[in-house]
Amino acid sequence: MRALTLTNTLEYYDVPQIVTATDATGTRYLCTLYEQTADGYHYLGVQISEPRLMAFVGGQLDLRDAYLHPEVDNALYKVETNNDKLIASTLLQPSDVTEKMLPEVGYYYDATDLTDEAESATDTYQLEVPARDRITFSTLIARMGWTALSLRKTIGKVAAL
Repeated sequence: MRALTLTNTLEYYDVPQIVTATDATGTRYLCTLYEQTADGYHYLGVQISEPRLMAFVGGQLDLRDAYLHPEVDNALYKVETNNDKLIASTLLQPSDVTEKMLPEVGYYYDATDLTDEAESATDTYQLEVPARDRITFSTLIARMGWTALSLRKTIGKVAAL
């Protein structure tokens, strides 16, 4: 069993439908709800790399394909809630995954549903991104349709006033 930490809820309809999580080593999981019982929620989880997760969030990866074609062997898990905690409880073999557990064919995440057309507000944030993550961050900005005013490298330390 692996304890997971919820990092993001991507789809919510009465309960979290699609979530992302990480384990203690930083491994990312994409989890899709397939069953709700008296004991809690049951998700199909797949270990997923950051680039592949960004492809899903950017609408370029079919959710079902993420599960049917994981990046590595032994990457599928039954993820359950237990006292409001996420636990990757069971390692699944591809043959263990039933049609009931899999999402429908042709589901591509669409982040535009998150914006309210009636309220056209923007927020501005200043972030410090480590140099090693700058390309990933730039890709994320482009895929989400955001605008970066600048991605500049700061040399030296900023003087405190």
